[in-house]
Amino acid sequence: MRRLSNWLLMCLCLGALLASSAVFADVDEDIEELNDRVDELELKTAKNKVSIFGDFRIRYDSLKWHVAPYQQMMGFDFTDPMNPAPVYMAMPASEKKNDEAWAARLRLKLDAKIASNLHFTGRLNMNRGYGAASVPLFNGSPNTVMSGFNSVAVPTDDVVHVERAAVTWEPESVPLVFTLGRQAATGGPPREIREDKVRQGTPGAMMIDAQIDGSMIGMRLDKIGLPEEGIVRVCYGTGFESGFGSGGHIDQTYVNLYLPNANYNPMDPSTGEMVYTMPMPISGLKDSKVAGICGESPITAIPGDNLFSFGYFKMLDMIDIPSATTRGFPNGMSTQAQTLTATANLGDMDLYGFCWQHTLEFEEYELDYFASVAFNKSHPEAGTASAYGFGPMLGNDSEDLSGSAWFVGARGDVPPTGGKLGLEYNHGDENWFAYLPAADDVNSKLSTRGSVLEAYYIHPLQKNCDLRVGFQSYKYDYAFSGWHISPAPIEYFDLANNPQLPYAFPDEITNIYAVFDVTF
Repeated sequence: MRRLSNWLLMCLCLGALLASSAVFADVDEDIEELNDRVDELELKTAKNKVSIFGDFRIRYDSLKWHVAPYQQMMGFDFTDPMNPAPVYMAMPASEKKNDEAWAARLRLKLDAKIASNLHFTGRLNMNRGYGAASVPLFNGSPNTVMSGFNSVAVPTDDVVHVERAAVTWEPESVPLVFTLGRQAATGGPPREIREDKVRQGTPGAMMIDAQIDGSMIGMRLDKIGLPEEGIVRVCYGTGFESGFGSGGHIDQTYVNLYLPNANYNPMDPSTGEMVYTMPMPISGLKDSKVAGICGESPITAIPGDNLFSFGYFKMLDMIDIPSATTRGFPNGMSTQAQTLTATANLGDMDLYGFCWQHTLEFEEYELDYFASVAFNKSHPEAGTASAYGFGPMLGNDSEDLSGSAWFVGARGDVPPTGGKLGLEYNHGDENWFAYLPAADDVNSKLSTRGSVLEAYYIHPLQKNCDLRVGFQSYKYDYAFSGWHISPAPIEYFDLANNPQLPYAFPDEITNIYAVFDVTF
């Protein structure tokens, strides 16, 4: 009987152990499942903090350049090696055509809400020119020199560039906004009207259109009792870093200046080399900075949606050319990619301007119009010029020069088709300059020293998908549009007066284009 009791007791204990094991196993499974759910929830929460959206664009351009007669610089006469003289050849009028140029642009915008008053914004950009080279071929135009300021605007290869990356903090105790990183300095007002999108950038499109790294402090005007959507910003950024922390700093270096020898006869190699290489010493470079103030606000006393924006920017110790890459310069006899670097601090430049935008509402349609004006003034450093031979600021190292430009346009609804029809016109004078390397045109129209007329029509194909077709007519008065440097005063390069030029600058451009745009 005792043995039977012991046996029963052992069975009960074993059963209890097995039951407890099963219970613990169930608990372990529950804990593991709970951990998985927590991991999924944390992952979902993290994903919910990051929004990704963007747009995709296919662009077609049909371009025709007309080049007026000019004197082409062919090289230097080295008969007197100590005093080489430039040699020029008369070039007749000519036309250059590209009937079919295609490009695909993909932009991805990132937006992450880190905290209630802290968020990150970024934009990645690929701009692929069909069949285009990774590095553009230099033709005298600023957009054929690719740098960190315009890498997203030059249609080249399929590399994705960072156009914007910044963190914005809005402290609760003060009506200020702080932004650090690569700023929203491309696509400013009034460019969004032609794009038929929300405004993409902060500075006015007639002053700065570039990828700028720096910081910004803004004050929201509604926090101090002024109209909503009004804000004033103070900006500061770096254009060129010459010291430690950006590849090091040295007291002196050299750049090679390649000078074609006009005496060279390819049938007789004994006459000498095709090019002379002249090492130019570079020293004493300073950082190049930009500082400014800009802002915008609606004027509530005027009916209808409207916006008044303004800006003033001071470009300090401007360099002649940024750290950049191109082909065919400075050695025009080489097709390999060549790296350029700054050779001189040329002085300071003031940029300032205003823009007015207004929407008029009628019974069946709306009309958006704008008017913008901008000014620049150079303050050259005496005796400084680019070692590459492009001269001082605006071609004058001893005199402050002023320039100006204006830009007007309108876009109205077309009720029968549901589309929008637009017309724009801009004009820049002899010494006009604005820093627009990332402007979204095959040839930067707002940099033109002359006039540009553009007409376009936007047709909605379906929601978030439209087609824009347009025509642009450029009339250049002077060469070197878009450059802040010039071998001689700009007045010497009047394209109507057979000027002496190192490159064939067009006096007229016509462009027929089509843009297929999808937003997602």
